[in-house]
Amino acid sequence: MDLECHIEAYPPPAITWHKDGIQLSNNQHYSISHFATADEFTDTTIRVITIEKRQYGKYMCKAANKLGSDEDYVELFETVIPVCPPACGQTHYGDAATLSASTVALLATLFVYVFRNLNTQY
Repeated sequence: MDLECHIEAYPPPAITWHKDGIQLSNNQHYSISHFATADEFTDTTIRVITIEKRQYGKYMCKAANKLGSDEDYVELFETVIPVCPPACGQTHYGDAATLSASTVALLATLFVYVFRNLNTQY
């Protein structure tokens, strides 16, 4: 599961990810990457490699530069994906595995926007 944070800030900010008050880093459970897309835009992604009950919860993306800092949250939660029973009609909906895989692909990216206090006119 990838959680994304899109940041607009100048000068470029330091970016950190947190969960339950603990700063996260690259390890066997998480992979963090940052991509500068323009002078004042940065995208960061945290990939949750191992999806276990303890990985569910609120994640915080925090950005800070000399003008200030800001943060926003995204929640990773387990859902039950409904599968339409045969009574829904003649349309082929696929089996549960196919439906789950396609639905997970649609839900795989969550976005957080952080930029309120980190931008200035130049």
